[in-house]
Amino acid sequence: MAKQSTSNGTPAGAAAELSADQIRGMLSDADQLGFGIRPDGFVLINRERLIEAAGLSKTNAKRMDQWVTEAGGAVQPLQREDPATAPKRYQRVKRPDMMVWGIPAEALK
Repeated sequence: MAKQSTSNGTPAGAAAELSADQIRGMLSDADQLGFGIRPDGFVLINRERLIEAAGLSKTNAKRMDQWVTEAGGAVQPLQREDPATAPKRYQRVKRPDMMVWGIPAEALK
């Protein structure tokens, strides 16, 4: 299966650096998590899932982390509101924490 081309003719996932507007658009369109501890006015987005789905390079993933930080958010491990709500099948095996972006909702408008 061939990679799709973006409007500027570069293959999707290529090393071309994302602009701030592209990052904001990607984060605005991303699925927001409906669970987890977050301050009022913030949204949580699964970092790993978005990076993988978009096929981003490490450079662009770091650029997105930087954008989130500059917007007043942070890269953080997901903290569930009630740890007992974690699926039982995952309670036996200690997995690495899911990393999420905590982003002020105003920054995505």
